[in-house]
Amino acid sequence: MKTPLEGVRVLDLSRLVAGNVLTTQLADFGADVIKIERPGRGDDLRHWREEGIETWWKVYGRNKRSIVLDLKVSEDLDKLKALVSQSDVLVENFVPGKMEEMGLGVDVLQSLNPRLVIARVSGWGQTGPYAHKPGFGTLVEAMSGFAHLNGFPDREPALPPLAMADMYAGIYGAFGVLAALRNVEHGDGKGQVVDVALFESLYSTLASEAVKYQATGTANRRMGNQAINTAPRNIYACADGKFLALSASVQSMFENLAQAIGRPELIDDRRFLTNEDRVIHCQELNKILADYFGQFSLEENLELMDAKGVTVAPVLSAADLLDHPYGVGRELFSEIPDAEMKNCPVPNPVPRLSRTPGKKPSAAPQLAEHQEEIMNLIPKNDAT
Repeated sequence: MKTPLEGVRVLDLSRLVAGNVLTTQLADFGADVIKIERPGRGDDLRHWREEGIETWWKVYGRNKRSIVLDLKVSEDLDKLKALVSQSDVLVENFVPGKMEEMGLGVDVLQSLNPRLVIARVSGWGQTGPYAHKPGFGTLVEAMSGFAHLNGFPDREPALPPLAMADMYAGIYGAFGVLAALRNVEHGDGKGQVVDVALFESLYSTLASEAVKYQATGTANRRMGNQAINTAPRNIYACADGKFLALSASVQSMFENLAQAIGRPELIDDRRFLTNEDRVIHCQELNKILADYFGQFSLEENLELMDAKGVTVAPVLSAADLLDHPYGVGRELFSEIPDAEMKNCPVPNPVPRLSRTPGKKPSAAPQLAEHQEEIMNLIPKNDAT
């Protein structure tokens, strides 16, 4: 079946997470993504290893082809320029200004290919007072307001245990590339720059915090697993040491919950009459719920709540989903034969398209695995 981005060629000069997430999204839906890697070392993501295994690269290198070019060498720079003329998208994540120093500024790239979409991924954006700074996700997660809200009120702010800012930037970047490609195909036919800042990508998800401050003069604080604007919403320990997550964010769900735990009087309790009341008195409500859920095992709690239509879920690890009924039933992963592992579980494309879905993943390439076949794309007079 034809994939929706078949025929789109992407040159990926990025390293680490954000650019690779961006190009993985495009590759999953059929784009021909060519990784331009450094000789000898390749993408830095190859070196994020567990027990010597490139666990990150196996996921975010999927569906791509790899070549090596030394962009400090004029001959290799000419090869890249020849590929630019035959491509639709170029993705890079150098510190702003570095591409210009290399002789690959926007004006040069667009003179080679006026239809080229250039996605420029950076920590702080291509303009502004921080543009010249290297930008790692950790710094963005701290400065954007995320860490300020994340964690428990009696502890220091907490950073996420994954590359959150990079992931958001990659997904926003893929959307930006598709919007720019749409303009090439149905607008004025010209390419443009997609300026993807890790900071803005994460901050956009927290923007309601600024609205609240402007409206009320107060800022939200860390609340652990509780929600800022709804209650009850928390994680509760079960009798077997496992954990249950609950979200009763609408009135009818809270009423179902009160009935399910055998406490219908809570519905008319003045402390819990409305969602706003429950947020104010969330500690008292959490004590009632913690005492209840602590009497039963996780499976017993799930069965009891499911029977009453209460929205709960178990706290699982990502590994638990490999053989969980949901993971299996939704076909979250494809298992790819792998030289280092028996099988490598790689995520299937997200989102799911009903008529032109993304393709089943292929293994992440070895460094320079596709050198010869990609060099053959370049006419001999352009490659010298």
